[in-house]
Amino acid sequence: MKKRFLFFLIVSVALLFIVSCGDDEEGGGETNVNTQCNSNIDCTRDSYCDLENPKQDAELGTLVYYCKKRQLCASQADCSMGWKCKVSEGFCITNKEASEILCSSDTDCKDPFYPKCNLATGECETSGGGDISDSGDTEIPDSSDSTDSGDSDTNDDDSDSDTSDSSSDTTSDDDADTAEESVGKTVMTEDFEDGGTNWTIVPATEETPCWEIGAPTSGPEAANGGTNVAATNLAGNYLPNCKDLFYYKTSISVPSSGKPEINFYAWVDLIGNGYSPFDYVEVLVKKSEDTWELTDTGVPLVADTPSALSALDNHKTKITKQLGTNYYKFTGDLSAFKGKSVDIGFRFTSDGSDEAAGFYLDDITVSY
Repeated sequence: MKKRFLFFLIVSVALLFIVSCGDDEEGGGETNVNTQCNSNIDCTRDSYCDLENPKQDAELGTLVYYCKKRQLCASQADCSMGWKCKVSEGFCITNKEASEILCSSDTDCKDPFYPKCNLATGECETSGGGDISDSGDTEIPDSSDSTDSGDSDTNDDDSDSDTSDSSSDTTSDDDADTAEESVGKTVMTEDFEDGGTNWTIVPATEETPCWEIGAPTSGPEAANGGTNVAATNLAGNYLPNCKDLFYYKTSISVPSSGKPEINFYAWVDLIGNGYSPFDYVEVLVKKSEDTWELTDTGVPLVADTPSALSALDNHKTKITKQLGTNYYKFTGDLSAFKGKSVDIGFRFTSDGSDEAAGFYLDDITVSY
């Protein structure tokens, strides 16, 4: 009897060990049996879709995939082969996910907006520890401060002299001109109520263009304002294998002062996530003398959505993910183009599978 009990005890321990090892293999943790998935976008941020270990669904009689917890880590030594430690979030990610955001030197950082490798975290960052627009925006206050300082010195030397009065009047006029140029001016607006006569659609192939203008009957089923929008499909899911450009036909002169920016509203339901934006929209801005072919990266954006990255990839240049609830405001900083004549466009890209309701664009403004 004791031998039989000992045999069953050994078998039970062995089975428990096998199950435990199976749950932790390949950098992942416990499988969440309640969440089925087809890609990482179906899982929470601290999980991934375990496509290598399908489970048999007893009711459907088919194989299904489940989300699996990522393995926690503090350094690369904590992750299994084929996985990388994303130190800032504290868990392991796949080599494919890590290819664009992790680095060991500046040469690993291919995105021009994130060219510097932070060796402490192993992640690509902006060159100055902040956005590119920071350097452009600081020029104006510096110039203004210098002028104010000069006025103060002149007035202190001889506040009653004619020279001082003349200098003060001139400075006052300059300040008025600068203030008029830099506060609240709009240089371009678009609501598509005229059918988009100022816009051109350039399909990447001879197939049906992946942009339409009109009243939507799918997705949000309404415009943000008025009746019309520009959309990847007004009446259904977007098409696969798109890379179509949709651009404004008139060049825009970006002023040399103020804070120039583009604002627009969009309803977003695209397949993608922070690491793998399979389907996405980019805002393209180029100097008028350049070509669209040379414009291979969208401008960084800020999204007025439930969270900072809920509609953007990790580089903040691609609009992606499945929100599909409201129109949200997006803002792009144009400070890098101050004093230039530019062209503005939107490029939609989709892969060959898993389409969704798409991207609906409305109420665009360029102001400073």
